[in-house]
Amino acid sequence: MVLRIGLVGAGGITSSHVKGWASVAERAEIVAIADVSEEAARFRMKQIGREVRYYADYREMFAAADIDAVDLALPHFLHCESIVAAAEAGKHAMSEKPFCLSLEEAEKIRVAVDKAGTIFMAAHNQLFFPTVQRAKQMVLAGDLGKIYQIDSLDCSARRGALSTNKGTWFSAAARRNDTWRNDPAKMGGGELIDTGYHPTYRLLFLAGQAPVEVSALLGTYRLPLKLEDTANALIRFEDGMTGRLMSSWGLPGPGNADMQFAIMAEAGMLWGTSDKLFYQPVGFQEAATVSFPGWDYDRTFAAEIAHFCDAIEGGWEPLHSVKEATDTLKIILGAYESVEKKTIVAL
Repeated sequence: MVLRIGLVGAGGITSSHVKGWASVAERAEIVAIADVSEEAARFRMKQIGREVRYYADYREMFAAADIDAVDLALPHFLHCESIVAAAEAGKHAMSEKPFCLSLEEAEKIRVAVDKAGTIFMAAHNQLFFPTVQRAKQMVLAGDLGKIYQIDSLDCSARRGALSTNKGTWFSAAARRNDTWRNDPAKMGGGELIDTGYHPTYRLLFLAGQAPVEVSALLGTYRLPLKLEDTANALIRFEDGMTGRLMSSWGLPGPGNADMQFAIMAEAGMLWGTSDKLFYQPVGFQEAATVSFPGWDYDRTFAAEIAHFCDAIEGGWEPLHSVKEATDTLKIILGAYESVEKKTIVAL
């Protein structure tokens, strides 16, 4: 059976989604697109390579009997209502980050998905980097012994938001200021609830336990935005382990690697980027390196979409679903509360 997919949203991020669906063409196909802009939808159809049904209102798409699952790539403030609507229509759903904008919305989603019995997957694509997967395997196998601290970074200045020409910082900011992304009510925050979602769910995945408290600092250092362009947070987990987050639109990561993580543990140190994993056991002067050539962000979208298909076909819960998405949101909302109240926040 080939899954029939409805794509909801035709903005920039859907380019990677369309490529991902093309990689599983023998298992699924996009049969419809919903977007308020028919022009944007038609542009995305060109990428798909054929015309598909167009809907101006995604609710009309959800009413179609021949849609098995939907891929939601909408502005943040529409996430809750679209996920709930998909569940109520009996559609399996994968939704872009963030999960939603409040814990009250998260509970609405949980109730709707549980009642419908549908598959929901949080589109946490960075979990599918092989470096992250291999690191998780080592943690689960106990190879690292007791873990003391995990660092998780995502610094996207190098990915095109900025260049070394300071003039581009302001043009980038102007583009953001003209959209919902610079409206706190629609965005839910600034950089932290957007790009900062990636290092947060990656930290939770590697930690494998519940966070209990968070403290944070936010800054707007290089982009003239109304909201933060950089976020730093410290998280304490159940067993006392520390998590450290850094995420930024304005600052590059160490060594110019945008996605990074590091695990400091009893047996040594393990750290990685999108395509390289390093392990230096205690007592060794140099680290062993494993490379995964060719792994870029588009490949993670393809991997997560294949995983979504697996979950639907197998009838099992995907890697990150409602619970994991809610735990991620708790950290981010707790971080914002910490900044507002200038204190450590219990989760």
